[in-house]
Amino acid sequence: MANLLESFLNTNNPTSASDVKDSNIVSINSGTNPFSDLIEHSDKYTSSNKGTMNQYFNIYNNRLNYFKPKIINNAHSIFGSSIKVTPKVLDIQPTLLSQSIKLDQPKDSINSKGLIFTVGTIYTEMKYKPDILNQVSKDIYGMPEAPSHYTVQDDSDRVDASQNSEMLLEDESGRVVLKFDHFEAPKDILVTGVVVGIRGFVDGDNCLQVLDCCYPEPLPINGLKIEEDQDSKILLISGLNIDKNTNLPLVQKLQDFLAGISQHTTATKNLVFLGDSLTNYSNLSIMNDFLSTAIKSKTLTLIPSFNDPSDKSLPQRPINMKLFERKLQINSDKLICSETNPLYLEKYRVILESGDSINDIVKYGDYDSIDSRTQILKGFIKWQNLVPTAPDTLNIMPYDINEKQDPFVLKESYPKSLIVGNQPEFINVEYNNVQLFGIPIFSKTHQIVELDLKTLDYEIIQL
Repeated sequence: MANLLESFLNTNNPTSASDVKDSNIVSINSGTNPFSDLIEHSDKYTSSNKGTMNQYFNIYNNRLNYFKPKIINNAHSIFGSSIKVTPKVLDIQPTLLSQSIKLDQPKDSINSKGLIFTVGTIYTEMKYKPDILNQVSKDIYGMPEAPSHYTVQDDSDRVDASQNSEMLLEDESGRVVLKFDHFEAPKDILVTGVVVGIRGFVDGDNCLQVLDCCYPEPLPINGLKIEEDQDSKILLISGLNIDKNTNLPLVQKLQDFLAGISQHTTATKNLVFLGDSLTNYSNLSIMNDFLSTAIKSKTLTLIPSFNDPSDKSLPQRPINMKLFERKLQINSDKLICSETNPLYLEKYRVILESGDSINDIVKYGDYDSIDSRTQILKGFIKWQNLVPTAPDTLNIMPYDINEKQDPFVLKESYPKSLIVGNQPEFINVEYNNVQLFGIPIFSKTHQIVELDLKTLDYEIIQL
């Protein structure tokens, strides 16, 4: 380990852009980034004299008001124009149909003319979800350690984890408990913050029995033509997790690869770090030395995650380059680009996110498999919401979306691709014409993904 550290510290780091092999390297990001705009807006907003009591309510309420007409329009297309829409959740009532339906009755045999339809926001009550009131009662202040799961803590919970959570549908009028006794299709992954239309009936317990779920109308894909670009390829590394006590040999192997002195070589010049670049702040000096070597052959884009030195709420501010030594700061304008999380690449219509949103949703149920993570990725497109669980279980800036458009909601068109980091394995799937990627944790899989942002062709590089 000591020899490796010495090799880092003794590297002839470049002190100017002229030391780089290819002076024509350019940043992958050019154009409008709504997440950066939101941060600037939030700074202005929170420094004003306006109250902050109802900011989070506004986030939920505005999303509900935005999606509701879109969901109703889609419901008319799917179920027919005669569908009965109940305007408010608490207006739904038991009917004669409700009393005649048996518990084990197949959905196809239920008379659809007697069903109701309503739109609301999902809220999930979970046994181990962080609770600020509970923390205060136990004298727990500051930032508590995030639980690894919201419904399970030990093997005794796994016997019947479903008893540790309850799903409700809510709007401004109130809440109703959801049940899925007749939901024959594979159960949709529904989590707090998802706006959804429910078709079903009220049972004898005054719970809403779900027969069908309906989401907003699908969006088009923006037909913006991408110009020819020789630098459209990027190398994606997620979960580098630099740690001087555990993985320096792997970091050295990566350094050799980037320098072109290993058995693997690549001509791609743009290197993107997609979250979890180091395990803790004590490894900043190692990260500094690694980046100082990497900029000899690559241009670097740093995207933070909650484990990196940035905000603990979304969207995250770019990592402050002043955390690194002056040699890196000198090159930061041309060779190192520190960006927000998430990041929107307007030029390619691609969204990159470090994986905090999907990793939070995994805690809502038995969703840690690759199949479930793939369904969650599809869910972001289906729900048209990149961070549905924020601010309930995922920290988010308390911005006022009455004044600023919500950048986490997909509006007008889908992105060409959504790329999330820190996944157990590589994921690639197409949904509604959107290419979805999950970038594997490098410290565990030793995998890098080379991706062409123009064609979305990719190659997995195993070190």
